[in-house]
Amino acid sequence: MRAWDVGYDRLPREYRMRRSRMHAFLWVIGLSTFSLLGGMLTADDLPASFSYPFSIAWVALMGWLFYATLRSSTTVDIKTIHVRGIVRRRRLAWADVQDIRAEATYAEGDSASVVVYVYGRDGRRALLPFVDDLHVDVGRELAMLTADWQELRGADWSPDAEAAVLIRRRRARRRALGVGFTSVALAAIPLLALIVLRFSVDMPGWLKSMLHPLVVLGVVPLIFALTGIASYRRQLRNG
Repeated sequence: MRAWDVGYDRLPREYRMRRSRMHAFLWVIGLSTFSLLGGMLTADDLPASFSYPFSIAWVALMGWLFYATLRSSTTVDIKTIHVRGIVRRRRLAWADVQDIRAEATYAEGDSASVVVYVYGRDGRRALLPFVDDLHVDVGRELAMLTADWQELRGADWSPDAEAAVLIRRRRARRRALGVGFTSVALAAIPLLALIVLRFSVDMPGWLKSMLHPLVVLGVVPLIFALTGIASYRRQLRNG
């Protein structure tokens, strides 16, 4: 992160990947690419017409991914928040910002567990690259971003009621999807156990027919849909 004094003591600020993580990311990409291509190019059962084009495409993809990640950033100035992701850019004027929040990701391993999102008038949220607990003190940076927003959004700023509804609906939709996937994962455990027992234990005919693979494949999306819709409606009712 860098800061310069341009009339407003904290702005502009820029958030980018740390150099140490940049080097680690490069090593991961390099080693994985070397291992994959080494195995492909030495395999006797793969024709050259496939292995060579695939190798070139893979190297190009990994090179682009590394380049795009390095260019990703969050820049904050006196007019806007500039969000530059891997494939998309977004610019939000301070007056259009409806909320700035830190949210948990429930990630494991060497991944950010707390990230920061900014919400616009369209109800969509934009992830602020590298404003996370791996690169900064999230509490301090969130307080600074909120202070910037409150000072620069204008004295006549007021929350957009339509945007608030859109934000609430999108949040409820994301949580409903999570509930749906969790319900499917939990239901899969007893279903798999019953399917295995179907071939070794005498079961009633109706239960065996219910455990037919085609029936199970139909039940899984039904569980996802019912639990997701119920969660979505409950969250909208509770506000």
